Amino acid sequence: MNKVNWGVLGTAGIAKGQTIPGMLKADNCNLYAIAGRKMEKAQAFKDEFGFEVAYGSYEEMLADEKVQAVYIPLPNHVHLEWIAKAAEAGKHILCEKPMCMNVEETKKAFEVCKKNNVILMEAFAYQHSDAIKEIAKQIKDGAIGDVRLIEACFFTGPPADGDFRWVKEYGGGAVYDLGCYSISLTQRIIGELPVSIEAISEFTEGAVDDFCQIFLKYSNGAKATLGCGFVARGRSDRMVIHGDKGSLWADIEFNQEGKNCFEIRTDAGIKKLEFDVKSNYSLEVEQLGRCILDGEKPYITEEFSMQVATVIENVLNKIGY
Repeated sequence: MNKVNWGVLGTAGIAKGQTIPGMLKADNCNLYAIAGRKMEKAQAFKDEFGFEVAYGSYEEMLADEKVQAVYIPLPNHVHLEWIAKAAEAGKHILCEKPMCMNVEETKKAFEVCKKNNVILMEAFAYQHSDAIKEIAKQIKDGAIGDVRLIEACFFTGPPADGDFRWVKEYGGGAVYDLGCYSISLTQRIIGELPVSIEAISEFTEGAVDDFCQIFLKYSNGAKATLGCGFVARGRSDRMVIHGDKGSLWADIEFNQEGKNCFEIRTDAGIKKLEFDVKSNYSLEVEQLGRCILDGEKPYITEEFSMQVATVIENVLNKIGY
């Protein structure tokens, strides 16, 4: 099987704990290069995960002609900068969500990639899950009738002191980090932008939102109530979708690997669907690899990312971020 030579542009926690282990499981991925701001950390990643080469700067890795695609796990406020630099170096790009700080940056990111004939995809790994795809399919096929209400949330404990998620200028806060999951899930299910957005939030002394409740309304009358925050004792994420003929209950963590199941509840009874899901991070890397090698189209499209960015920007405007 042909494989894509991947480079990882940074040594962030999401890369170490989730994406790189997923890349190791991806059939068409060759874990080729790792770059860090310090050579010592890049070398440690090379030794731990088996990268072929390590670089002490991002620029050095982008100059390596053997690198075909890069994964960007850097803080949100520098995503556009490194998307542009990677595109200009001729690399295809998988960039962590949220891909940019606002709609204008997201638009610029896709423009520079199209100009340089490279693929750009936002890293909503969970959207590649067989279970999440089946949820969207069941709704589209009318399993619960017309959607009336989506309930979704993602709460975690507080990030560690010093984490970039506590810094407003770096794109910190609960909406950027966690709310984007429920927003993107709702966007996948509804398929259009909301006509009305309301939100309430609490802020830290550092002016970062650590809790937000979002209310969306759509032209067909459907509604969504979405919660996010760094206020829980531990992780809590779930989704319920109500229709006029039934409801879909999914006790599934975003990016859950292994056993996934959800229920469709109607007057006829309860239908349970079960899945054994591969690493979502592996699935997104494989999908972008097929785009590069086989001409497949990105599952997370430009239109989708622009829609999600639009909702996030409007939510942040509502809470005065």
